[in-house]
Amino acid sequence: MSRAGFALITVLWLITALGAAVALELGSVQLGNRVSTNRLLLSRGRWGAEGCLAIVQARWPQQRLSDTATIDLGRGTRCAWAITDPTARINVNTTDAEQLRAAGWIETSVRALMEARRQTPFESVQQLSELPGYDSTLVPLVTVLGPGTINVSAAPRRVLLALPGMTPEAVDYLLYRRSVERAVTNLDELISVVSPASQASLMNRYADLARLTTFAAPVLIVRAVGWVEGFAPRANIEVAAVPLPERLAVVMRRMW
Repeated sequence: MSRAGFALITVLWLITALGAAVALELGSVQLGNRVSTNRLLLSRGRWGAEGCLAIVQARWPQQRLSDTATIDLGRGTRCAWAITDPTARINVNTTDAEQLRAAGWIETSVRALMEARRQTPFESVQQLSELPGYDSTLVPLVTVLGPGTINVSAAPRRVLLALPGMTPEAVDYLLYRRSVERAVTNLDELISVVSPASQASLMNRYADLARLTTFAAPVLIVRAVGWVEGFAPRANIEVAAVPLPERLAVVMRRMW
């Protein structure tokens, strides 16, 4: 190879290497810009989520929480919130085997769940899919949050029927009173209005029912989401709060 040819090849390699270096640098700059943009969007999203939490706190004393539509906070920043009562479901970290069986869990799943939670409590309902005999239709009935009691003023029929001593008649009455916005306020009131057969069933398990039930939510989960319109990153803030007449007292908080 002539010296001229060798020099030409060297120049071409240098040009190629330089082009690659420039491309990498441009890619690095673009990636850095995207990272910076996403951080800015997440910061605005967190500000939006905090805004929705503040709105929930302000509306709580007036019980004006039914309006959960997206809130426009200005300059494209939006937020929304959802409030759930974990005591409307069965807490798989605290419930006993009897209640799980009554809710429709097969024995294989019950035993596996009890053994698994002895080692480590469940952190999410999704973990239940790893249990043998997993039935996805039962997932809406359970939770991993809350103190473990069942709020009979909010729980669905299948959860209520899983309570010890609870009869279909008693459940029907609870649901009826809820439908006319005159919820039953205590266990003795429920016992006083049902038939003798239901009274006997409820009285036979009175101690268990008194331990397992509540007639108002002892804790609520508030999840607020904030984002900038037209962009993907979303910020989530979830709090557990004790509902007091004048405010929601936050006892747990997490963000992602």
